Amino acid sequence: MSRIAIISDVHGNALALRAVLEDISWCSVDRVVCLGDVVGYGPDPSECLSLVEEHCEVCIRGNHEDAILVPEQASGFNNKARAALSWTASRLELPELNQIRSMPTWYHLDSDIVCVHDSPVPQDGHGYIRSRTDATPVLHAMDHRICLFGHTHLPAIFTVDPARRNVRATRLLPRTGELVRLDRGGRYLLNPGSVGQPRDGDWRASWGLLDLEAMNFSTHRSAYEVSSVRHAIACAGLPSSLGERLLIGA
Repeated sequence: MSRIAIISDVHGNALALRAVLEDISWCSVDRVVCLGDVVGYGPDPSECLSLVEEHCEVCIRGNHEDAILVPEQASGFNNKARAALSWTASRLELPELNQIRSMPTWYHLDSDIVCVHDSPVPQDGHGYIRSRTDATPVLHAMDHRICLFGHTHLPAIFTVDPARRNVRATRLLPRTGELVRLDRGGRYLLNPGSVGQPRDGDWRASWGLLDLEAMNFSTHRSAYEVSSVRHAIACAGLPSSLGERLLIGA
């Protein structure tokens, strides 16, 4: 299991997901994992659920999946996210709901690597790990050497030397395709970014590759017909701003 492709935050964007899966197929990976939020925002929730089920070893249940099962959990969503969630829920059939129910909230790739959607340890609020301030207590408290997480839609690496107490996390912003060397004795939070709704100013679908033999992590971008997804969002009656933001990666 030395080469692991990591996807997250697909958000109902099947064109982006297909582009990513095509690129992954050329990378000789041993397994593919999804860190959640397969649905929400985009026009293709059923197709995305089907593709993830077909191609991924595991898919973590994200907060948008949680809100499909328990609508009250969408109370903290903004108006557009709630509208998209309601639209999505109305289009899912019982087998798809059962698929969502079966998704775990965490998954061990091995004893040292855990997959989650937002945070491996409890946090206040919605568990976003965006900054060094967010990451530092998580890195010190988590039980695993490597945590793969999503939720923020921002590719990132956070690390700290576990032998040194009270040291703030270091944040690394990997350039696309750059191989970031991982210290075998270090502790890491690794975020592949978002497939279906990137928010780092790059519209292309983002995903990650963790090589445990070479001990490196890299993020990659896959281009797709983003204007077609914007059109599909408008035609579906979803908030048009959800399509507009795809064009600028916001």
